[in-house]
Amino acid sequence: MKNTKNYLKNTKLNEFKNNGLIISRFKDKSIIKDLNKIINKHFKKSESFYCKMPLKKFREIAFRCQKEIFKLKIQKRFADSEEDNLKSLLQNDVPLFESLVFLRIVRPLKNSREAEAIDWHRETFYSNHKYIKHGINVWFPIKNVNLKNTLKYIPFSHKVSDRKIKRRKIRMTKDQKLNSVNKKFSASHKMGFVYHPKKIISGVNLNKAKPMNIPKDNYALFSTMLIHGNSQNLHSKIRFALGFGIMPKSKIRKIKKFDIRRMTNKKNNTLNSYASINQI
Repeated sequence: MKNTKNYLKNTKLNEFKNNGLIISRFKDKSIIKDLNKIINKHFKKSESFYCKMPLKKFREIAFRCQKEIFKLKIQKRFADSEEDNLKSLLQNDVPLFESLVFLRIVRPLKNSREAEAIDWHRETFYSNHKYIKHGINVWFPIKNVNLKNTLKYIPFSHKVSDRKIKRRKIRMTKDQKLNSVNKKFSASHKMGFVYHPKKIISGVNLNKAKPMNIPKDNYALFSTMLIHGNSQNLHSKIRFALGFGIMPKSKIRKIKKFDIRRMTNKKNNTLNSYASINQI
């Protein structure tokens, strides 16, 4: 029995190292059920009602939903449910969990004036902290997720060095920054949308993109170095998913801080971006 467990652990770890991701089934399916309850509470009207409203207003509703989701302590429940996979991928290192969880909600592209999903990226594009490259992203479907709107990724891109990938910030005027729906500390920013996005110019072939096929009641664990994003919604319904990060404790010397205004409207306070499960 012990040899079988070790074999399964090594298989998962090897799969993760080779592909940059693994997809597994939840042991605790109540996580998805509880998330659906909160989403249905905040989005009880018709699809067309939400698709027709301005993006800013839509994201404000979504952020209120995200704040209520935060109370579910999803990180702890995920850690309890998926302990075996985490031990395998982290090789028994202590997991630190991102202090926030992010509701990944995207309206159908045909009903919106602009693309609403985050463009191609890896986490090191938006952080100078060396430990970021050792992290694991958690992403899973909640409602209306299929191959037409799921997260996309570039296979094996986690093996490409940051030095080889050229990217640049999208040019924005002062007025564009000021009026952007994603401006700093807006509802969109608090949901994980970047206020000054970057675009990949070269170094990785974006034409090789694949949809991350995550069945119902399953989740993906993928490297923070895997190029992912561009999950435009080509389906007819609003897509709901959830994401957050995990970091091996041994890789962190000094934890990045973030402004408390990423969660509330309070000022002059910070939280650790990653924390042990008992601190969240």
